[in-house]
Amino acid sequence: MMFAISGVVTPICLPEISKTLSTSFSEGGGMETARTVLVLLTLMVAGICARHWGKKIFITYGQYFLALGLILTSYADSYALLIMALMITGIGGGFTEALINPLVVDLHAEDSGKYLNIANAFYPIGVMAGALIFGELLTLGYSWRLMFRIAGIGALIMGVLFHISRFPTPIEAEHSSAHVISDILRQPGFWLFAAAIFLGAGVESSFTFWSRSYVETYLADVPRAGAIAVVIFAGTMAVGRLLSARLSEFMSLRTLMMRSAILGVLVSSAILFTNSLIAFYILLALAGFAAACFWPTILAEADACLSVDTTMLFVMLACFGIAGFGLTPWIMGVMGDSAGLKAGFLVIPGLFIGLILVLTLERRIPN
Repeated sequence: MMFAISGVVTPICLPEISKTLSTSFSEGGGMETARTVLVLLTLMVAGICARHWGKKIFITYGQYFLALGLILTSYADSYALLIMALMITGIGGGFTEALINPLVVDLHAEDSGKYLNIANAFYPIGVMAGALIFGELLTLGYSWRLMFRIAGIGALIMGVLFHISRFPTPIEAEHSSAHVISDILRQPGFWLFAAAIFLGAGVESSFTFWSRSYVETYLADVPRAGAIAVVIFAGTMAVGRLLSARLSEFMSLRTLMMRSAILGVLVSSAILFTNSLIAFYILLALAGFAAACFWPTILAEADACLSVDTTMLFVMLACFGIAGFGLTPWIMGVMGDSAGLKAGFLVIPGLFIGLILVLTLERRIPN
């Protein structure tokens, strides 16, 4: 949840940040890209080091880096300084993203698909909480800088809680990290799962990052209205992940993802033709259900199909997921500058169609 709050604070505050620092759509999308560059770099380092020294130290200090970056962001008085501070939050995000899901598998190895969906449901719950709190405070007239300080304090508290918590005893690595990485890269199935998580993460970040700006640009010029859009998407995505955990007991993970992708194509295409705020909210809720299952379910399916080191597999897949999460808002922002933000939303149906194609190929991989 704290990782989610640290990420959602930027898009929720984006219109205010843009006014303060005079940034364009592409520069706004670039904020998320800059953060994820450091997430990507940190992911691999964390994965390699955690195999030798355990997960606790890196998850703990990840929260401390998040706190530092968020508080520094609140004092940024130029776009360059803002980017530098967000990159520090990216270091903390990388440590967190790399190791939380492998920790879930450590604790629930026999039913990882169910528990990964449950654990990952708390990411959109964090998005929802952050959007509600920050959107309301912005509507009441508080500065966007206060939002980053609140998020920073929350991350600091989480760091302390992780610091005093007990973790499973680290298992000594049997092979070198280079050998494990090489083994994973030789698996043809890995590249299909990497493509799928890239596309699924792109869907998630596109709605999370740009929904408030879309509402303010086309539907309602009130911070609360845009924040509610993010809350609706995140809320239904949280419910969708909990529902996915339940549905995984009755249908295959592949079937669950394919049906979600088909729903996503229909809903994201319909969004482009609506001019009503209420209709946009309804379609956004359905989009949350459509996007919900992909990240945790792709991880669970990959773990079931590929006989490789789980921690390193999840780290390497997360690298592709974070790349999709960071690049998609920037691409949409570039399109928004040239043809309007609605044109940028054309990317989303394309991502869902790409998922359908990849999942069709993935069906050929035996369990």
